[in-house]
Amino acid sequence: MQHPKPFCPTCKLTCASGVLTVLDLGSVDAHFVPLARRILPGTYAVEVAAAADVTVALRLLLSEAPAVSWHPAEFTDGTHGVGVDAGNVALLDVGSLVECQAQRIEAMFQEHMERLMETPGTMFGLTGEVVDAVMVSSGYGDGTYPCYWGLAADGSLTSLVVDFRVLAENILRTSRVPFQPGPVSTPELAAHELQITANDGAFVVSSRGEDLTGLRVLAPDGALLLDADYLGTFITGGISSKTWNPDALPPPGSVLEVTEYLGYRHI
Repeated sequence: MQHPKPFCPTCKLTCASGVLTVLDLGSVDAHFVPLARRILPGTYAVEVAAAADVTVALRLLLSEAPAVSWHPAEFTDGTHGVGVDAGNVALLDVGSLVECQAQRIEAMFQEHMERLMETPGTMFGLTGEVVDAVMVSSGYGDGTYPCYWGLAADGSLTSLVVDFRVLAENILRTSRVPFQPGPVSTPELAAHELQITANDGAFVVSSRGEDLTGLRVLAPDGALLLDADYLGTFITGGISSKTWNPDALPPPGSVLEVTEYLGYRHI
């Protein structure tokens, strides 16, 4: 992997408002939420790390002090990641963004997406000559990518990093519980509010949140009865539900296999 480096010797971003946002420039209306923590207004170096021409991370360097700890960068809506639908991530000064008309944002998005075909990142001014925006390609494409604040030993901010999870592997945990109607009371699954509901020969498996990445029903001999990835998902009030209509009821002793996403680690 290439070490983080500037796009060019003078690649610096100015944030006059002290408020930043990280978003997909192709869908500002859907994704515009400011970061909750402010920075000191100023001009800061922007760096990118890449591996085999794939963007690995974007960093805004806020000070020369080394980061001794990393913490999720919370947005004002309580989330910690940037959603991507159009293959890019932009880091912007919120003060400039709110003054920018929608037509100009769309024009800049189209122009700079073309530039990303030949360069890992591009910088520009939202409302004038001051460079207050940077846009990079988003790793392997669309998804949700975590943002982190780097903190110095005294608690001050040293950097803001968007991690595209290119050189990373997921940490997963698999549990098996009896397949039977009712709430799943296994302690390690309690936070997911996992429940099985029987309804006239059909079964509804519901859970809270997005950290359950796999649900399967296995017969007592281990034979696969259901892979829930092939079922549609209905989401309401933060609860995800999948309905299974089996040709025959699962035999006694069947189990529900649950795979949880616990995080990721770099490789």
